[in-house]
Amino acid sequence: MARYVLAILAAAVLCTAVLAQDVTPAHKGGHDDSETKYSVYDSNIQRYRSVKCGKNLCLYRIHVKLHIDFYKRSQPTPATFATTVGVYTGTVLDYATNATAGTFEVAGIATNQPAGPTDHLNVQETHVFEFGPERDDALTATGNSQVSPVTGEFADYDTAVTGGTGQFLGAYGSFVNAPSTVRGSDLTEATLTVYVPSNKL
Repeated sequence: MARYVLAILAAAVLCTAVLAQDVTPAHKGGHDDSETKYSVYDSNIQRYRSVKCGKNLCLYRIHVKLHIDFYKRSQPTPATFATTVGVYTGTVLDYATNATAGTFEVAGIATNQPAGPTDHLNVQETHVFEFGPERDDALTATGNSQVSPVTGEFADYDTAVTGGTGQFLGAYGSFVNAPSTVRGSDLTEATLTVYVPSNKL
């Protein structure tokens, strides 16, 4: 029995090592900067290039600025924050070059009623980012954020990339936003860290 358990543990360790090797190649005398390097936006093909590709996955780290062009919030009557719906859309700008890289849409619904002005709204959000020359290389991110109902500032942001289309088919990863507020015409910074299968069948 002990040998059987040890064999299972050894297989698990080996599997973990192989998966890690796919996205973290061994050093060859130099420094691997893929953990901090960003994807380059190629304006000729209107697509982002991967930071690196392994046998099974390609890594993209997309650093952008989000320009909010439209923002609308709808509250029920009588007004309560619970079930308040917010929608905003805008333009995705590549952070390094300021080139227009795509568009984005966000829909969120508040799920609580703050007890006072210092409490935060819990907001369930869905984001869609559309890249590519035909805007059909999409990434979807969903998660929860905490927003001040008074200032509109974000206190916390936990969002995951849950899927993609086109260039990003099968994508998963994380989305980190650093917004100041959700008012119209704001410019915010965001990073999408995305793993995409490199052998789509």
